[in-house]
Amino acid sequence: MSGRMRKVEAVEASMAANETERFEQFSAVLITELLERTKKSMELLSPDQQPCSLLPFVQTPAFWELYTNIVRVGIFPVVISRRPVRAIVGDVDWTREGRDYLLTVMDDRSNAIFTAWDYAWDSLWDERKVTQDPATASPAQEKKPGFLASLFRRGRSAQEEEAARKAEAAAGGVMAGLHAMLCELAGRRGFLPLFHDDSKVLKNLVRVKPARLAQAWKEITQYHHQEFSLSGHEQAKPGVTSDCLQKWHYNLPERIGEFMVLKAAVDLENVNKPFIGKYIRQSARTQEEAEKGMPYLSVYWKAMPNPVMTQHQPTL
Repeated sequence: MSGRMRKVEAVEASMAANETERFEQFSAVLITELLERTKKSMELLSPDQQPCSLLPFVQTPAFWELYTNIVRVGIFPVVISRRPVRAIVGDVDWTREGRDYLLTVMDDRSNAIFTAWDYAWDSLWDERKVTQDPATASPAQEKKPGFLASLFRRGRSAQEEEAARKAEAAAGGVMAGLHAMLCELAGRRGFLPLFHDDSKVLKNLVRVKPARLAQAWKEITQYHHQEFSLSGHEQAKPGVTSDCLQKWHYNLPERIGEFMVLKAAVDLENVNKPFIGKYIRQSARTQEEAEKGMPYLSVYWKAMPNPVMTQHQPTL
């Protein structure tokens, strides 16, 4: 081999190594941004006070670890494998300016990252039925149940594991998708079972900017203080808290606004059962419409205690 050929090969090897290093740096920046953004949003949606009943999954601290595992094991590998996502790597110095550049990419709602993100969640969400013998099943059929089994059966006792195997065998090899598995875990992890369209929540959390949630909560608490804690000329007119809740309820992504109202029902003293009951009636024409459009708020409202009425003693 000539010296010239060796130099060419050395240059090519160096370029390949640089591309691999840039891709690894890009992957690290991307997974960090995806997880940190959603973690901040979940923290902002989680109530500070003790709820009177189980909360939706996103509002419980126990869900964060579970969500992280799902993203790292089942979602991110799909996202990073998509060609349009890999094309973003380019010649960016990801260790120095990577995050700033990534934010400009993610500000475009139709960007390749969000498209791949949605695809990954959808591919894991629904139930799948595997009727073939495992020996003849295709790798694609085996991958998903294997991922879910390893993720969700962690911590099961031997008796629970055996019962699960027998149930699957009796059902003809039914392997649950992510939705069914999360519902199965709900009671054990202390959150409410998910509705089927909650896949929208898990997909949209990454699109919500935490600063917007912080702004919403700041505004809600300010109006609550002005309406219920101030008096005289400083007191806000009745109903401003409800109006503010409704504003954010319908301006935030689907369900996210509902979770913000639910947070208020837990944390704000005067957003009590009568308040939420009136809010639901004003926001929906029928009970059916309320339970469909605000399912978690409707469930929590039913569990809320009635406020204690203080009896005023007559003065002499």
